[in-house]
Amino acid sequence: MATAIYWDTSALLKLYAPEPDSEVYRKLLSNHAEQVAISFLHHVELYYALSGKEHRSEIAQGGANLLFESFQRHRQEGRFLEIPWGDDVGRHAREALVLCHAHLPPVMLRSLDGFHLGAIRAAGIRAVVTTDARFRQAAVCLGLDVIGD
Repeated sequence: MATAIYWDTSALLKLYAPEPDSEVYRKLLSNHAEQVAISFLHHVELYYALSGKEHRSEIAQGGANLLFESFQRHRQEGRFLEIPWGDDVGRHAREALVLCHAHLPPVMLRSLDGFHLGAIRAAGIRAVVTTDARFRQAAVCLGLDVIGD
C-alpha cells in the first residue's frame, strides 16, 4: 500500500464541498498518480463535516446528504484505497502517541488523529495530505511526508 497517499478528512472535504482552496486540492489530486487512501474514520468525519457546513448554510439544504452519497458512490466504484480496520490500527495509534509524547517539544496527539495515524502506519503509507495544523505536526513528528497547507 506504500504507493497510496492518505487524505485526511480536512483535505478530502475540499474535494466534495466548495471551499476557497478546493481547486488547489483538485489539482493536487490530478497531479498525483498515487491512489487516495482513506480509513473507516472518513465514513463518519466527512458526514459530520458536510452536515456542519449545511447547518452553517455554507452548502444548500440537503447538500450534506447529496455530497456524502457522492463520496459513498466513489467508494463503491473503488476510487479509494480503504485501509482495513483491525487491532493493528489501535496498536499503531498507541505507538504514535508514545512517539509524539517523546518528541521535543511533545506533540499533543488528539485521539481521532491518533487513529488516523495508526491506520496510515498499519498500511505502510509514507505521505499524507492535510490542512489540519495539529495533524500536520503529529505526522511530521512520525516522519511522514506532509502535503498541503
